[in-house]
Amino acid sequence: MDERTELLKRIEELEEKLRQCQQREQELEALIEEYNEVMKKQFQVFDDFFEKLGTTKMIDPLTRVYAKDHFLRLLSYQHQRAFEENTPYTIFFVKTKVSKNEREKALMKIGKILKECVRVPLDSVGRYSDDTFALFVIGVGKETAPNIEERIKNHIESIGGIEYSIAYKSYPEDFMDLEKAILDLEKAVA
Repeated sequence: MDERTELLKRIEELEEKLRQCQQREQELEALIEEYNEVMKKQFQVFDDFFEKLGTTKMIDPLTRVYAKDHFLRLLSYQHQRAFEENTPYTIFFVKTKVSKNEREKALMKIGKILKECVRVPLDSVGRYSDDTFALFVIGVGKETAPNIEERIKNHIESIGGIEYSIAYKSYPEDFMDLEKAILDLEKAVA
């Protein structure tokens, strides 16, 4: 009987281990499924990005800087990266006021000049709205941002005849919440 009891006990232990293994297998299957969903989303993001690559969905046809949607995607990516790597960056908004008859020509010049003010492709310039441009400059904190602002002012003033306003915020000194920072910058240049 002793041997029989031991065998029954051993069978119960093995059945318990089997249940644990089956439960663990289900957990792993759920994790694999979750991972697959994440990867599908990542591939969809890449597909969307490459689908728009080189199209007017990515580049503003008039100013030849990034279109708003694409710029905001790049900015969101940069914000996440800055958070993970603990690196600073600064967002600039430049609102322009140009006369109606010189509008297209002036906006083209401003787009070109703003690209000259930053280190493309490391930094990015986008057309945020009809008369507002946005830039982000990687590796630039609150101490260096006034130098970039001065560079932007000098370049815009070299065109002549353009009224403008500039505002900027530096991560992480001025903001942590990207959406709030963008809204604050919109108000600052309005």
